[in-house]
Amino acid sequence: MADGIVIVGLDGVVRFSNPAAQHLFGRSAGELQGTHLGYPVVAGESFEIEIVRPDGAAVGAELRVVDLEWDGVPAHLVSLRDVTDRKRADERASQLEEERLARAEAEAANRTKSEFLAMMSHELRTPLNAVIGYAELLELGIPGALTEEQVTQVSRILTSARHLLGLVNEVLDLARIDAGRLAVERSASPASLAIDAAVAVAQPMAEARGVSVEVTRDGLARAVYDGDESRVRQILVNLLSNAIKFTEPGGRVVVQAGVAHEAPPEARLTGTGPWVYLRVEDNGIGIPSDRLAAIFDPFVQVDASHTRPKDGSGLGLTISRRLARLMNGDVSVRSEAGRGSAFTLWLPAAPVGGHDTMTQSSEDVRGETRLHGVADAGEALLRELGAVISAFVARLRAERIIPSADSLRFSQLADHAATYLADLAAVLIAAEESRGQPTSLVSGASEIQRLMAERHGARRARLGWSRETLAREWRILREEVERAVRGHTASIPPDGLSEALTLIARFMSQAEDVSARALLRAGRDTEMGEPEARLSGTTRFPTPDS
Repeated sequence: MADGIVIVGLDGVVRFSNPAAQHLFGRSAGELQGTHLGYPVVAGESFEIEIVRPDGAAVGAELRVVDLEWDGVPAHLVSLRDVTDRKRADERASQLEEERLARAEAEAANRTKSEFLAMMSHELRTPLNAVIGYAELLELGIPGALTEEQVTQVSRILTSARHLLGLVNEVLDLARIDAGRLAVERSASPASLAIDAAVAVAQPMAEARGVSVEVTRDGLARAVYDGDESRVRQILVNLLSNAIKFTEPGGRVVVQAGVAHEAPPEARLTGTGPWVYLRVEDNGIGIPSDRLAAIFDPFVQVDASHTRPKDGSGLGLTISRRLARLMNGDVSVRSEAGRGSAFTLWLPAAPVGGHDTMTQSSEDVRGETRLHGVADAGEALLRELGAVISAFVARLRAERIIPSADSLRFSQLADHAATYLADLAAVLIAAEESRGQPTSLVSGASEIQRLMAERHGARRARLGWSRETLAREWRILREEVERAVRGHTASIPPDGLSEALTLIARFMSQAEDVSARALLRAGRDTEMGEPEARLSGTTRFPTPDS
């Protein structure tokens, strides 16, 4: 029999045992016979016991008792069934259930925390933006001239407020990702746009630390990814900021991009590729091998001591990797202590032919012959700025681009278009002066235009603009700009005029695309319960109609 059978006299002494019982007790028949069973036996009862073998191992057994006669003497037949595996399974199931409940409680608590922080977005950012906005107005001297000491104090307020806003934005971004409230867009975008914009943001920090930032253009034209351009730019800014921060003065940071058909094993990617990679490599202090796995955890820094030389929340890499994975990509790292680090953003490559517009990079703006006269076009645009804006607003009203166009103020319809066009004119002038070579002035101006376009799209969303209305508005503005520049044909060389109009069309097309994304994002955030999109952490000035 598979079950152990033991015959026990009324005195509790074992009279007989079968091989299964001997195996269960870990003793021979001779060792068992004549010994006391050690457990009280009552007919009709069934219970579990624990048998301790000579080697110290414990075995669980289910015990059942019936009465019988053994050699004509009343006795008990005890059946023993090994239930060790069943008991372990029950204990494991109970443990798993306890762990499941604990995990569910922890996830519910974390979800509640994340939802709370996500809902606090507007409440936290609004007062911070107000502090920054009014401090900037004071710094500009709009309410009145400040003394040198007052300027210093206001500058400190601005620095601290912007730092705090950056920390708040990082915490809220992480909370929105955890709460499942952060959506990413998917479209074909050239890597050059995101790289140039990120370098423009990081360049002042690099110059202040004495670190050079270089962009390797080889292979850049072929790198077109499928993802959210604004989030890719955010990831690159995080990677560049870290690289600059942990590279000593005189060091170098190199940014490169390309296409790979296979990704390295450290990148957690799904799919067969090809992949676009955007890599930020430095020759800084590097990361010890035992810390590489932890740097993507929230609130973790390589140097976690209270005396660490670099500040920060420790969320930049966490947010970067999670954003990358939301776009079906990843962020990987290779580093060696004392020799630098290389962080790589991996993204799915866009289908061939999926991006027909905006594929030309700043490399195309070259050649002294073509650029001769572009600065003249920029200066002409500056001179005609007032007339362009007036004509632009007049056409918006005449065409009743939205039903409420007549009731909107001039400043609401113009919406800082003059600032955008002035910056565009400055880019044309700088492009010729630099002979088409990359400069911090051109890249910085491009970043200003992008920020203005983002804010423009968000404000148009609040006024009820649609995607089609926005496209019509940008077309009107471009027509007025081109009309103003063509009015100075006599003073601008033909090649320069043609190149200037090409650059204007390209920059305004990119700005329209950025505005459209901001408009859609603002509308989506409003539907999700947030009164205003984040606008990439830019300052929101307090205005009477906001």
